[in-house]
Formats: sequence, structure tokens, C-alpha cells
Amino acid sequence: MERRIFLSKGMAIGLMPPSFETTQKINNTEEVVVEKYQSGQPHKEKVLAAIQPHSDDVPIFAGGTVAKLIREGYTGYLIRTSNDDHAGRGSTVGEVIYNNEKDTEEVAKALGLSKVYNLGYRNHRMDNISIQELRGRLIFLFRMLKVDTIISYDPWGHYEENPDHYITASAVESARWMAGGGLDYPEHIEAGINPHAVIERYY
Repeated sequence: MERRIFLSKGMAIGLMPPSFETTQKINNTEEVVVEKYQSGQPHKEKVLAAIQPHSDDVPIFAGGTVAKLIREGYTGYLIRTSNDDHAGRGSTVGEVIYNNEKDTEEVAKALGLSKVYNLGYRNHRMDNISIQELRGRLIFLFRMLKVDTIISYDPWGHYEENPDHYITASAVESARWMAGGGLDYPEHIEAGINPHAVIERYY
């Protein structure tokens, strides 16, 4: 449901007398699609990047989807944008960062992903970083790895309170199409890393 529809309906109902009952249903026009497992590795030769701000994001919200796509033939990579220094096991910040890095490696291994890229931005402080820098690093990775499909947070998700989530999501969305342009970061091309747009998205 669109936010403005929800708010207008809610306000209208709030202004009605207590005895009034509304029976009008709001139709959601978005189709829900359940992707079932496809045998025979239909995604062979394709590349997947799962992008998460924190070590627990992909396992909690998309672990099953990632594992399914890897089983269907994808080569996959895990990109973590924060250093996770404010959440996790450990009695010091250093121990927390180290333990989360180890956990991220184990998650990648369990899901069948080939490699982890840790970008190392401060946890809960990503709204203070240059989004241009983060976007540029993601563009480089998307091109270098020739990523076809991404899994990340929804850049248009309303009411997201964690700055690491919405900054990562915004950078991912802009980087995925900019990676296909020939005029953005031409030095990549001179180094042999050619433009490559990401077409498929799971948000």
C-alpha cells in the first residue's frame, strides 16, 4: 500500500464517529511471487553479490534466497559495508570487530559464497561517510566481479531506522546501474575492468 493512501485512509477513519464502521478494503496491486527451487543449475555462469551492512543482515533476511540461488548455479560474493564495531560478541571494540569478521566468513562459507569483501565503515555512522566514495567502491566491485544479480536492503523502504541500512541500500541502487556506464570511472576501463550493469535485484 502506498504511504499516502494509508495516511489518508487512517486520517479519514480517525475523523469518523465511533459508531461508524468501514467495510472498504484497500487492494494491494503488488503481486507476491514465490520462486521455487529450479533444478539443473539454470543460473550457471551468473554472478550474485549479497550486500549487507552488518554480519547478521543477509543470514537473517535473505539466507534462504542466497543459498537457493547458489544451488541453482550462481557464483556468489558477500560484501559487508560496516566493520560491525557496535554489536556482537567481545569485551572490547577490537574483539567485537574480529568476532564479527570471523562470523561473516563462516556465513559466506555456509551459504556457498566464494569470497567476502569487507569495506570497513564505522557501524551506526555510515550516514556520516561520503556516499560517493561508497558508490565508487561498489561500482568497482560490480564491474570487477561482473555481477548480474544483487541482494540487499530496499533503497525505497520506508521507516528504516538504521543509517547503515539505508545508506548501503541507496549506494547499491545507484552503483548497480552506474557500473554499466562508460563515462563513470574511465580509469577502470584503462585497467581492463569494463562497464557492467547489474540487471537483476532482490530487495
